[in-house]
Parts: sequence; C-alpha cells; structure tokens
Amino acid sequence: MILSAKLEKLLALLDDDQWHDFSHIMANLKIHEDELRKIITFLTKAGLVESDPTMKQVKLDQTWRIFLVKQGEKDLEAQEAMERPTIGTIIIPPQKTLIIQCTRITNLTDNSLELGIRMDKRIREIAIDKVK
Repeated sequence: MILSAKLEKLLALLDDDQWHDFSHIMANLKIHEDELRKIITFLTKAGLVESDPTMKQVKLDQTWRIFLVKQGEKDLEAQEAMERPTIGTIIIPPQKTLIIQCTRITNLTDNSLELGIRMDKRIREIAIDKVK
C-alpha cells in the first residue's frame, strides 16, 4: 500500500474522535510498529493528530476532524451532482452531422434542428424540434 493510501486509511480510521491503539491501527493498515511510529510522529508534528506514545494510542486532532467532516460533505455533494443527469440543447444545422458518445446524428432536412439531450453515463433521451 502506498503512503498516501495509508494516510487516507489512517485518517478515515481516526475520524471518530476516539483514542485508537497502535495494534489496532497496525492491523488495519498492515504495517509494522516502526512505520506507524514514523507516520504518527510526522502527523503529530503537523498538528493533525494527538498521540500518547507511552499508551501507544493516537486520535485525530479535533480541528482537523471538523475539516475532514466538511470535506466529506463536499465530496458527497460532488458525487450526487455527478449522478444527476446532464441536460443540454444542441442545434444541428441543415445537412450536417454531429457525433455524441459514438452516436452519429445527421440532420437530413433543410432546416436547423434543435436537440434536447438528457444523459448520465450514456444518452438516455433525445428530443428533436425544428428551430423557429
């Protein structure tokens, strides 16, 4: 597991405002105590965590926990926005072709056509109207 993934997993593990034993963290991250101590020392100096080396425990600093909660809410909002369908309008001039998601759409008429498109991961709906 690369370091950034370990840090991400560690911060997620510590996100409950509780003290965590080194043994529990080592088992979850699948790392040795020396490596965990180096990570904890770095995060303590950076002010991200509080640690008790004598009790071999660590927890997330409250200031950063609030930041991570807010960041998690932003990530959730972004994910929900990505899941909503995209809706758009495209005008195809007379006798022209347009390609959307590997789908060729050709206007064979002598009039401009307006396409209303709704899609998420793939095209879901196309509505065609003549431009007035």
